[in-house]
Amino acid sequence: MNEILEGAQRGLLIRSLFGQILTIHFKNSLESTHKSLINIVQDLAAEADAQQPRCGLLVGVSPQLWGKWNNRIIPISDKILNGTDQWMNTHGDVFIYLKTHDFKTAEQLLEEPKRRLDGLAKDIECVVLGKRHDSRIVGGRYHDGITNPNDAVTLSEDILNRGDHKGSSFAFTQRFVFDWEAIMSNTSDSQNQIVGRRPDGTILSQHAIRGHVHRANVRDSNADQRKLLRQALPFGRDGHHAGREEGIMFVALCNEQQRFEDILQNLLGTRKDDPADQLMQMVSGIGGSYWYVPAAQELGVSPFQAGDALYEHPHWKVSSSNGYLFYNFQDYLHAMGEKRYREGDAPSPRLLSLIARTFNHWRDGWVHNHHFPRLPHLAGSEVKKKEMEAIPIPTRKAMANFETLTDLFSAPDSKIAQEMGLLRNYPKELLVGVVPDFTYGRGKEVMPYLSKDEELSFWLKKQLNEFSSMGHIIPDLNHVVRNGLGNMITDLEKRLHRDGSHTTFYNSAITSLKGVQGYLRNWATIADKSAARAREHKEADDADNMADVSDRLRRLVDEPPKSFQDAVQLIYSFHCCLHLVGELTSLGRLDQMLWPFLEKHPIPTDRAQEIIDCLFVKIGENALIDRTSIHDYITCGTGSINGGWGNFSQGGGLNQWGQQVTLGGYKAADGEPQDGCNPVTLLFLKSARRIPVNAPSIMLRLNKYTPADVIEEAAKALLSGGAQPGLFNDDKLCKGLLDSGVRKDHVKVEWARDYAADGCFEPLVAGATEFAFNNIMPLLALEQTLNEGATYGAAGPNHLRGLKTSFRSPLAQTIKSFEELQEIFLEQLRWLTIQSYDYMLDHYGNLADVCPSPLLSTVIDGCVEKGRDLTDGGARIHMIAPLFPGIANTIDSLYAIWKLVYDDESACATLDELRLCLINDWGFGMIEPYTDLQLAATEAEQHGDRYKELRTASLALPKWGTGAADSMLQKIGADFLDSVVRISNSVIRDPHPLLAPKLERIREKYGADFDFVVTTGGATFEGYTGVGLACGASADGRRKGMPVASDSSPAPSAQDLPPEPVFRNIYGVMKSYQQDAVEYGMADAAPVDLTIAEDFPLEDLRHFIKDFAAGWVGGNLITLTCADLKTLQAASKDPEKYGLVRVRMGGWTEFYPTSFPEHQDHHQRRPMVMPGRPDDKGYEIQNDDF
Repeated sequence: MNEILEGAQRGLLIRSLFGQILTIHFKNSLESTHKSLINIVQDLAAEADAQQPRCGLLVGVSPQLWGKWNNRIIPISDKILNGTDQWMNTHGDVFIYLKTHDFKTAEQLLEEPKRRLDGLAKDIECVVLGKRHDSRIVGGRYHDGITNPNDAVTLSEDILNRGDHKGSSFAFTQRFVFDWEAIMSNTSDSQNQIVGRRPDGTILSQHAIRGHVHRANVRDSNADQRKLLRQALPFGRDGHHAGREEGIMFVALCNEQQRFEDILQNLLGTRKDDPADQLMQMVSGIGGSYWYVPAAQELGVSPFQAGDALYEHPHWKVSSSNGYLFYNFQDYLHAMGEKRYREGDAPSPRLLSLIARTFNHWRDGWVHNHHFPRLPHLAGSEVKKKEMEAIPIPTRKAMANFETLTDLFSAPDSKIAQEMGLLRNYPKELLVGVVPDFTYGRGKEVMPYLSKDEELSFWLKKQLNEFSSMGHIIPDLNHVVRNGLGNMITDLEKRLHRDGSHTTFYNSAITSLKGVQGYLRNWATIADKSAARAREHKEADDADNMADVSDRLRRLVDEPPKSFQDAVQLIYSFHCCLHLVGELTSLGRLDQMLWPFLEKHPIPTDRAQEIIDCLFVKIGENALIDRTSIHDYITCGTGSINGGWGNFSQGGGLNQWGQQVTLGGYKAADGEPQDGCNPVTLLFLKSARRIPVNAPSIMLRLNKYTPADVIEEAAKALLSGGAQPGLFNDDKLCKGLLDSGVRKDHVKVEWARDYAADGCFEPLVAGATEFAFNNIMPLLALEQTLNEGATYGAAGPNHLRGLKTSFRSPLAQTIKSFEELQEIFLEQLRWLTIQSYDYMLDHYGNLADVCPSPLLSTVIDGCVEKGRDLTDGGARIHMIAPLFPGIANTIDSLYAIWKLVYDDESACATLDELRLCLINDWGFGMIEPYTDLQLAATEAEQHGDRYKELRTASLALPKWGTGAADSMLQKIGADFLDSVVRISNSVIRDPHPLLAPKLERIREKYGADFDFVVTTGGATFEGYTGVGLACGASADGRRKGMPVASDSSPAPSAQDLPPEPVFRNIYGVMKSYQQDAVEYGMADAAPVDLTIAEDFPLEDLRHFIKDFAAGWVGGNLITLTCADLKTLQAASKDPEKYGLVRVRMGGWTEFYPTSFPEHQDHHQRRPMVMPGRPDDKGYEIQNDDF
């Protein structure tokens, strides 16, 4: 990378502020003219160098003339430049661009060269150039050069040539004159739309395709934008208007001359007389040309040197003071490329090149929308669809898998694959393949295989379809790397011949695995083509790399992996295939799978790190950054997590692929526990710290044996702002999982110790678990308690007191004590819990008839052994999880009811008055029949003011999970959590009479030893806004429809009030979670999502993680987002400038600017915690081993 920069003319990389451009036509092209030019250029360059650091010389020569002088052919395409009056090709033999820090210096330095050139030239055009002090153009309205690549990575990739003339480039010049009358005829907003940015530099989403930012964006064969280095300067003055320049002398450089032509064509569009780019209608090109820009050595001038600083535009020069957290792409590449990273272990040049390409791919989302087309039906025609009904559905699904993997999504000539970026490949990649842009929030496209009649039938019965497979579990990828695809197929074929009763399953599994083999073969071909192109460009290292990749893929078609890189590639390829067929699954315990390969066949640590870094880039290379360009692929049956219809809260899962990786933790063995952390664990944590992607999402299992270096790296990774790793406590979750079986000893010790995060954070036994969950809403149970069995969010003229959803509980005015209210509430909660189990049991096994999972079943323990699909009871472990969102809001609401209604010291309302207050949304939504809107406005306002007073009182009360010492608050919280765990277990372990027959029917179908593992949880995932929408106002001060607390976290501050974060002791906050019901009873995990300031001391964070690992801190799962409130607020205003700011969303990480405003507001109001030490609230102070 540096050798390319160091081959460039020093002046090429100098920022342009003032100067002059000379365009020269020589009298002749003799060698003497060549020598004279070189002498003049060398002398002028030396003079400019002496004026360092802000002066420099850039020289370009006619490609034909330079080719003649150097016996080279330099191909140039100028069809578009010559084909319109929009710009002019006035040709020329050489252009000399002298950049200086003021007008006078340029004039002085050029005086002698001009005199010498006069003898050689028949014509010299001179343009005097200069910027305003603030570097703005177009009448001082817009920042200039804001998107210029000024980092070593992009300059080496997109601007400068490699090969024999390292550091050379191509240039395009054009002198544009402004039509000020046309410009000023547009409003300010219209001018912004025409340009594509606001005056403060904020990018505008380019749905108006005639904006300049959109039209100037062209993509290469990988669907990525390649950059230009723009070094334009204004010239002249428009009449007597000091603030308006006459025009712009446009100078741009890149390493592919055809790129200029492609951009000009895109600016022009299809009509020469009506440019597609509206900005082109307001400027006129009056002269310029294409140029070859020789390398410094070709001219004999000073090159750019390692000590020379690259200019970083002030717009992007923002980052966290902690040295780990970067706010935007440009600053990240600038710092890493110049080796200014705090830890001194920046990613390798290979990785920075790939990361730069990934950033470009993301950035392209501002100007291009990528929408997957609907895939063709497996059968083709309607007649064949009907005939296909005779083929078993699992077989059809396998055929669809095969077609998808071997043709539609990976064949080198597939139009769909090409257009959707599924064949994206760079010759520097150590791993190849592409994960599709399918997410839980936006959905996916799969190949249909049902007939119309079947589609209607399954919709009527179950509202399911071909899109219903959810993934969201953990495949046994260790099985893949231990055995290889060939042995897996051989094993299935043997079982097929032995077992005649499960032929459909085995055949569908074999067909699906052959699809994976076809995928590998296709990518080997793609790698071969990439190697050939690299050889064409004389890039031997890249060609050898792609040849190595191709050889590896062909071996992996049949053979198990031999090396560390083999294993990583096969895991990644299989992962891609699962996602390509619609199974959005996580990756499991990769450090445990990969360490045996690295241990047996050691490679240098730097090389191993580079491979894992590449894995991060590959997994995270797709990201949506512009939420206004969303395409919703979800159907009525997409993503069925419990056998029923799939509508769920989508808006928080825009970039949620379910690509979790779990690290560390106990080894999967019986006996005395042994920590499984190994050198690969550290490789992953270092990648998480240094590579700012949102996937993979890292979860780290901690225990009392976790090594200090792992804790150190985890702390640094958290400070890097990726909100990862999420922190599990092994001792608590292993015990919780061990006790989660309905039958005693159902879950073995080694199974419990082998848990990993599924597609979010839920701990599942890795590679052996099917999983279903359903929400049970305690806030709705509380509404039903107050409102005679009705939820009041829909109260009003239509539903009167609300939706009647449960048994009719006593009138509010008859509930005389808080204890009586609690009893009614718990009975309402019990009803909802039974209803939830009833739904899950009724729908168990539904997907097997509609949307089986033959490929995923090959990597779920139990399926192959039983000959049963995952969706048909094949897994070894059958897990169901009753989840209770809104825990903190419920506890705070119960406490508020006690304080406002029943506490002798503070009561200020009756229970019925509080009910009416909540129905009327704390006075902000006065509705009939609970307020007579025919009354005088002042009378209705008085009722509303009274309700607002009650809200003020409620908001002022202590809140659970904040370290508040109020004993009644803590008791209410503890009692509620105990009740949640007790109810959710008792009604299924000792089955309620209404559930028992359903369980028996399941056992009759799947065997008498069939049982569920039940893991209670406190989760909203990213759906805290959707959960809140279903709820009316709650007694804790929350407004109607406002979000609830995320997962099991303390409640955020009121969403309708300005964010005013209160920093609380992190140990005090976690004290509320230090009870068995949370730590062991919630075996599906009870995540506590907290925010730490960017200046949270590393040492304090290490201490806290160590204390949590040792079990001295409450809770079983903690996530920490590192972001200051001012950073989040700035990111809301300028999403491009803060594009790398990431926050925790349940079990995964999201780019904060991509989130909808409701989510952004929620994050700004989440609990902020400060450093602390265990204090006198029950924590022991332990010795520090660091």
